[in-house]
Amino acid sequence: MMADMTKDLEQQYELVEAELQEVQDQINSLLEHQGRLLEQKSELLNLIRSCKVSKHENLWTDEKTGRPIQEDWTRSFEWDQQAQDILLNVFGISSYRTNQREIINAILSGRDVIVIMAAGGGKSLCYQLPALLRPGIVLVVSPLLSLIHDQVMGLTALKIPARMLNSTTSKEEEKLIYKILEKGEGDLQILYVTPEKIAKSKRFMSKLEKCNHGGRLSLLAIDEAHCCSQWGHDFRPDYKNLGILKKQFPKVPMIALTATATERVQNDLKEMLQLSSCEKFVSSVNRPNLFYEVRDKKSNASGVIDDIAEFIQESYSENDSGIIYCFSRRECEQVARELQQKGISASHYHADMDAAARESVYMRLLVLTV
Repeated sequence: MMADMTKDLEQQYELVEAELQEVQDQINSLLEHQGRLLEQKSELLNLIRSCKVSKHENLWTDEKTGRPIQEDWTRSFEWDQQAQDILLNVFGISSYRTNQREIINAILSGRDVIVIMAAGGGKSLCYQLPALLRPGIVLVVSPLLSLIHDQVMGLTALKIPARMLNSTTSKEEEKLIYKILEKGEGDLQILYVTPEKIAKSKRFMSKLEKCNHGGRLSLLAIDEAHCCSQWGHDFRPDYKNLGILKKQFPKVPMIALTATATERVQNDLKEMLQLSSCEKFVSSVNRPNLFYEVRDKKSNASGVIDDIAEFIQESYSENDSGIIYCFSRRECEQVARELQQKGISASHYHADMDAAARESVYMRLLVLTV
């Protein structure tokens, strides 16, 4: 009798467990649906804002009337031909993307600028090209060492004098950069630093002051500017101190760039960066140059690698290049190793690599992409 009762209880337990699993599956399905709806909502809000504002919002005012000064940044400027020559002959780009020319014109006119532009929309060109059109040094503040390293190597490959100053910089390189800032001796057009360097290095700020005093500081660029705001998704405390740049160098134009910022974040970063009067350029979140495809992922790792290898071999030639994003550093190394075993030229690349190894991988990729 006891055995029958136990069996009955076990059956009831299995039924409850099965029902719980069914409920959990429904919850997971609803959560996925909620995620898709939230993404759709966010994109629609961005599109609505893009429709409500013009391509750029002018906040400069006439001192006498107090009315906004409407500037047409699409008109002809004296530097147009030189800028076009640099765009083609240095960067290898035949035409501007949406808002790029207007942003560059505003910067070269001495205006402060806020740029909201989708990832891959060409934000970096908006401060890199002006660096080649004006004497002096462009200071770029960026939060990610890997991105700084990549951009410096990319610019160096284009024969554009660019350097970085951060925790990985050697003492010899740091000494050289400080000498350039202080005395103008040496070749440097774009200098990348992390926000921590602005917030915590009095020596750097002293050298930057001397650079500005000598008329050699041409532009301040704040990349990933949404990090300034506590309402931003990547808030960085040291970004809060970047307002000192506009206070200390009020006559040097500033450009703040981000791929995403709500109206609240935009207002926040305007206040924190001391950009009370600035131009604002908002580009659409739509990126027609990208094609998205979602495929079912096999449950076993070897099957996933087989699918990736098959896709690469069928879709691309040996001269093409691409990037596979992985969840972890370990997974990066594993995927690269298994693709190599299938005859595909692949290497892993992550922040924990030796600097020389990282540079070697990057330069191999760069050769294929330029």
